[in-house]
Amino acid sequence: MKEMKGMRKSEEIKDTGETEEMEVKEIEEMKGTRKMEEMKDIKKTKELEESENFENNPRKCSKCYQNNIESWCHPCNAKRFQNEFGKWTSEDREIDELIQQIQLNANKYQEIIEWIPFGRLENVTYLAKGGFGKVYKANWLDGFIYSYKKKNGMNLVNKLFGIGMIKNQLKFRGKNAIAIYGITKDPTENEYMMVMDYAEYGSLRNLLNNKFENLTWRKKYNILSKIVIGLTNIHELGLMHKDFHSGNIVNQSLTLSYITDFGLCKPVTENNPENIYGLIPYMAPETLNRGEYSQASDIYSFGMVMLEVLTSYPPYYNVPHNENLAMGICEEFKPEIKCEIPQFLKEIMEKCWNFEPLNRPTAKELKSQLEKYDYNCNIEIRKQVNKQINVANKSNKNFIQYDPNEMHPEAIYTSRYLPFVKSKKFETHKVLTSYPPYYNVPHNENLAMGICEEFKPEIKCEIPQFLKEIMEKCWNFEPLNRPTAKELKSQLEKYDYNCNIEIRKQVNKQINVANKSNKNFIQYDPNEMHPEAIYTSRYLPFVKSKKFETHIEEAEENKIQEN
Repeated sequence: MKEMKGMRKSEEIKDTGETEEMEVKEIEEMKGTRKMEEMKDIKKTKELEESENFENNPRKCSKCYQNNIESWCHPCNAKRFQNEFGKWTSEDREIDELIQQIQLNANKYQEIIEWIPFGRLENVTYLAKGGFGKVYKANWLDGFIYSYKKKNGMNLVNKLFGIGMIKNQLKFRGKNAIAIYGITKDPTENEYMMVMDYAEYGSLRNLLNNKFENLTWRKKYNILSKIVIGLTNIHELGLMHKDFHSGNIVNQSLTLSYITDFGLCKPVTENNPENIYGLIPYMAPETLNRGEYSQASDIYSFGMVMLEVLTSYPPYYNVPHNENLAMGICEEFKPEIKCEIPQFLKEIMEKCWNFEPLNRPTAKELKSQLEKYDYNCNIEIRKQVNKQINVANKSNKNFIQYDPNEMHPEAIYTSRYLPFVKSKKFETHKVLTSYPPYYNVPHNENLAMGICEEFKPEIKCEIPQFLKEIMEKCWNFEPLNRPTAKELKSQLEKYDYNCNIEIRKQVNKQINVANKSNKNFIQYDPNEMHPEAIYTSRYLPFVKSKKFETHIEEAEENKIQEN
């Protein structure tokens, strides 16, 4: 393979100053400014420019005279690659075959990956550790191939990888996802690594920590729009990301965002509820509760990313990321919104947070909703947006940006395996014990009489005291002593996950006591149900019989005598 050295000319994108609140008469000027910004973003990444300008634009190859796309002749380049196969090896047959197959089938340079000798990487610098491995920065002396004879030098990011991640990453190259260029091997660590495009601003989380004060509402809007385009591309291929959060989004400029880390990306038809992996604050309730992933789960995660971009605060930054938080999310516990947000963005964000997956917008609908408020929108919508921005700006005069030092020591913002999600305890949390009342006795006249004598069902496990008290109030023998539905609602809301710190401490203490007591708890097994236990509604003729009425009268007399 011919190697042409030379570094790509560095291109710096300087974000132009923006006026936050604009008069309607300035809209035309703003359109021109927006076009300039878009051109700069496109110039930042050559492959995005070529993908948009040349796709489906056939040209003649100067050697074989066949039509090709984007100055890439498939027959000629396939032969050239094949001639080079004997000159390199990764020392792993599966990786060699993967690279060779991709090179032979490529129809444009964006579809190419190559074997990159580790010696061709200079200034290798450790950056961070993510859910799928360590991340480094380096200079690639040769640069990626964009025609067979030309190479473009560049910076890069290296990551530990899996074959599936590489294939997924390659699918989205040039589609608002970070580009992958090849595979290398660190001889010191003896580990294979992906070679990817280097994002100057690092992860979105890193950008928000360091540059949030430079982000106007317009720039925040642009970041979200770019992310949605990338997510739409993923979903339109029938895939779901499954690990969508601000650490898996990178920025090459203040507003040019790319999605990365496709290690968990799978077709919508593939679900493994027994292997739950992710970052709790961004995970949808149905994933935490039932192990269900879907494209709607990605949308829920995007809603949390929206919160982060708009406020600087990551979701649930001030609480432990443990089983209690996971349970709280399953009970519709939402993160705090730390500043005023323009209403049109807040409404979109909260739609993404909807507890019911079917009620969340699709990625395509999100894209459409954001475009409705684009800076090229009509004058009336522009007036509404400016008014909402003015309200937010006035309200946020004393706003304090997120400080990473405020993060709870048990808040974990790297993806991980979550074994407790499918535990017996977690599955039965909402029903408190999992046992139906009187499951082990016949549901007959004797049980009915027993209930009239205040015979209560057995409580099979320890329950947090605040819930036990509410439950037993509902069981009160005297109807007038039971709470109303409205009172019940009020009592439960008192202990909501948004309650004050002192109540929250009490609740956590009670939950910890219950959890310790229930270590050996055995969940209800339907096979243990009594053969005469009947859990379907039916007519009960014995209730109004003389025998039953007499029994009730005797029970009431005995109660009076006892008093």
